[in-house]
Formats: sequence, C-alpha cells, structure tokens
Amino acid sequence: MTTPAARLTLDEFLAMPETKPYREFVRGQIVEKATVTPPHSALVRELIVELGIYLRETGEARVDTELRHADAHEERSYLPDVSVTRLSRFPKGQRERPVEVAPDLAIEVLSPTDEAGNVVDKVNFYLRAGVELIWVVDPKREAITVYQRGAAPAELRAPAILDARPVLTNLAIDLSALFDRARD
Repeated sequence: MTTPAARLTLDEFLAMPETKPYREFVRGQIVEKATVTPPHSALVRELIVELGIYLRETGEARVDTELRHADAHEERSYLPDVSVTRLSRFPKGQRERPVEVAPDLAIEVLSPTDEAGNVVDKVNFYLRAGVELIWVVDPKREAITVYQRGAAPAELRAPAILDARPVLTNLAIDLSALFDRARD
C-alpha cells in the first residue's frame, strides 16, 4: 500500500531552497512550473522591455519576472512569469521573504506543457487574491486573453493594441510588433 505524500505547510515550503525549474505551492502540494521554451522566453523578455520602458517614464509601478508571492489565506506561493505592482502597494524594504501583496497585473505565458485546468485554476486564484488584471499569453496562437474581475474574458490578437487599464494609465502594446519581435 502506498502512503500518500505528507502535506506541507506554506511556511515549510517557503523554508526550502529555491530550485530550477521553479516550484510553486498550491494547497499543501509542490507544483513544478512548466518548462520554459524559446517562444515563452522571448515573449517574457519583450513584455519586460515594453513594461520597463513605460514604467521608467511614468514611475507608476514596478515590473518583475518570477518574483515569488505568497498568500497565507489560500496556502499558496506563486511566481507569475511577469508581475506589475503599483509602487504605492509594494512593501518597502522587501528583500528576503516572498511578497505578501498580490500584483496588480499578473502575466502568464503558456508553455506547451501547461495544462488547461492548471491555467484556469491559477487565473481564478489570481482573481480571488485581488489581482486586478491578468494576461494569459499564448505564443502558439499569438493571442492574449485578458481577465478582469467582473468582466468576461477578452481575447486579443494582432493588429489589436493591448492596454493595462485600470492598472497602468497609458500603456499601449502593439500586438503585431510584440509577436514579431518575439519571433526574431
């Protein structure tokens, strides 16, 4: 008879050393993040560049990649591929511990090994945790699905312009250019 794996607590998980591939923690279980592919990596890079240039000029928020967040209420530790948090909400002096504030914008770039159920679970969790805006980027279909609390999901494809309202005031990302640069 097989003994089920012991459930960890969030604190036990957070005390473990970081590994690659990165791991997340969902309700007592360790979940390995999907393997990063070149299209995934290129899109993360391009989104960081777009957001970084915009935020350097406006100072509205900070952008991070693979920044560990923790939600004690849901016993979850997660690493959005890209996260944007308004400076007024980001904890001052945050250095070692995971950020206990949900980002304002969470971006997940799909990998071929991502399972649809896990993506839906993560989007629903983000919405419950207070993330205002979620972008799920599909490199294969060159599409971005936008989720906001209280609104139906919206899928955008080139030649659309992606904005980040209400999180960022005037960000505009040309999806044709974004996906073109990620293909190079």
